[in-house]
Amino acid sequence: MDGVGKSTLIRAVQDSFASVYLANIWDLLDSKNGGLPFKSKYEVDEYLCALTNDSRLLFLAHAIKYSIDKALGSDKNIILIDSYYYKYFASELALGANKKLVKSLIDTFPNPDMVIELVLSVQEASRRKEKFSRYECGLTETPDQDSFVNFQNRVFQEWLIFDRYHWHRIDAGEQVERVIVNTLKLLK
Repeated sequence: MDGVGKSTLIRAVQDSFASVYLANIWDLLDSKNGGLPFKSKYEVDEYLCALTNDSRLLFLAHAIKYSIDKALGSDKNIILIDSYYYKYFASELALGANKKLVKSLIDTFPNPDMVIELVLSVQEASRRKEKFSRYECGLTETPDQDSFVNFQNRVFQEWLIFDRYHWHRIDAGEQVERVIVNTLKLLK
């Protein structure tokens, strides 16, 4: 879910391993690699809000697949993914994407060796955020804490589409240092 501390955690974990590739959806924006002509995350947010449901889903799948392909093509031994397709596909389902299309896209992505889910209430995640994007607030014109909470509660219901049986869950409400230690125990 948005606002649980994924990026903070993954940056801390990344430093604990040699030969790590950090993959995320923003790799497609890296101008050094011939990325898309967006100048900021704000421009991407506006673009996402302008797309239709399934075209937005396909754009996001493209960006995630690009980052995974780059990671798999690297010489790194470990790939850490900051927000795999789960987060984006659950959001897209809450926004009305075609469930059959989502399921078919899931089949095109490799299964990770390990998934760590950071568990935190939507209300607490909203309090942690300094800024809200239109996308994470359900495409609203005026993103704020209330629209974030309302939309993320809808997104949470869509997580049921994923087989989460083997996922590792970590309480993201603990102190950041404790979350890092708990994560490193799982990874080592």
